[in-house]
Amino acid sequence: MKKLSFILLATLFFAACTNDESTAQEQDAAKLEKMHQEIIALSLATTQSCTDSKDWDFTPLGTKACGGVALYIPYSKKINKEEFLAKVKAYTEAQTAYDIKWKIMSTCDIVIPPTGVECVDGKPKLSYSSALY
Repeated sequence: MKKLSFILLATLFFAACTNDESTAQEQDAAKLEKMHQEIIALSLATTQSCTDSKDWDFTPLGTKACGGVALYIPYSKKINKEEFLAKVKAYTEAQTAYDIKWKIMSTCDIVIPPTGVECVDGKPKLSYSSALY
């Protein structure tokens, strides 16, 4: 009977720890998502009309757990670039820490950097060279 009680207690303790760990990971992921949404909003890419591609630039955002850039995003040159890029850097560092802490895995494909930004239907779109690498 003592063995059964011990096994039951150990199982409940393990389940509680696993649940706490899962909740902590979800909270960390939610913080990352909030940072990501703030960066997208600050970039003005979803709210400002794009009429001249010279008013736009792009930056890498985030990292893959395997290494390298996660994606590139356009941003308006009319924003406070230093503040914006500092937030991008903080997000990228937070994502790297999250991946290490939670042992996240990812694909190891390479995200090709864009060559610029163009305006398509009033929205900034990343452009890519048609030349093969």
